[in-house]
Amino acid sequence: MAELMWKGKHKRNLDELSDQAAHKQLSTLRSHGQIYPQANNFSSDKWRNRLIRGDRSDVLPLLLREFGGIVNLITIDPPFMTERDFMGIGAGNSQLAYSDKWGHNIDAYLQWLYDTLALLHALLADNGSLYIHLDWRAIHYAKVILDEVFAHRTQADGAGFKSEIIWSYQSGGRARHGYARKHDTILLYTKSAAYCFHGERISERRGSLRRNHMRKQVRTDGHVTWTIRSGERVYTYDEDALMTPGDVWSDISHLHQKDPERNGYATQKPEALLERIILASSEENDLVLDCFCGSGVTPAVAERLGRRWIACDQSRLAIQLTEERLLAGEQVRPFVMQEVQETIMT
Repeated sequence: MAELMWKGKHKRNLDELSDQAAHKQLSTLRSHGQIYPQANNFSSDKWRNRLIRGDRSDVLPLLLREFGGIVNLITIDPPFMTERDFMGIGAGNSQLAYSDKWGHNIDAYLQWLYDTLALLHALLADNGSLYIHLDWRAIHYAKVILDEVFAHRTQADGAGFKSEIIWSYQSGGRARHGYARKHDTILLYTKSAAYCFHGERISERRGSLRRNHMRKQVRTDGHVTWTIRSGERVYTYDEDALMTPGDVWSDISHLHQKDPERNGYATQKPEALLERIILASSEENDLVLDCFCGSGVTPAVAERLGRRWIACDQSRLAIQLTEERLLAGEQVRPFVMQEVQETIMT
């Protein structure tokens, strides 16, 4: 197996990673909602969704104690190593959303990413999926790191890489001295071959527009079918047949500055993007985790689709905007606000 190396690479085991939070705990600050609505799909009335403020190096080891190996879907949009500070708007004022500055130290970033992915892998259920959203700066590094993290099992069990999704969008200007960068990349990895995937939920109608070199046939009633010959067989597809999206997603737009979805957080992603991921790779009542929740799009969409969720971020602004976003929903199930605190020694 090919392995990515960097200066100071350290393969920490889970015990080492957990030691970082040995003297810390999650303390509940407040809760929203005390009982579920009568019509709900959650299996236990004791469950509360969680919105947690804290660095992932503290939060993930703490979650591991309770949720190790049972998270059904993890989707993250981590820092891209842009060497920039990103601003957002909260309480009417411009604030720092998060800093993505690494001092141009690629080694530090890669170790940070490696540790993060190792913890997320340990939290993932055997039938779970992990989606990571990055761009040209770090996605190729992440691919090799993920191959290593998910390769502790044999290839026979089907664990590891499943898809490289290109999210193509039109935004901003055009480069003068090169090709304009107009896409991000989302990698999908699974912990085994028995992962959840429902392509039919996110499918689109084949339609009557011309499709490559297929032969179009129009019946007397105007209905369209498409045929293609392969070998000695002829395959026929109806215009009403459903097709699972390919791995280039150009049908989901980025959020414009005045888009109604915007809540003031920098680098906010559209709900349609997370909706496709959550619908395809989880069931109702499944547990969804996002440890870089930012604008709150993952918990908001998970809430709307009837999934349980845990959302975390180290940014106070991210937690504030996520809480406001959730409470503005038509119907929100109970959730608690938590924060990482030092354990009181007695």
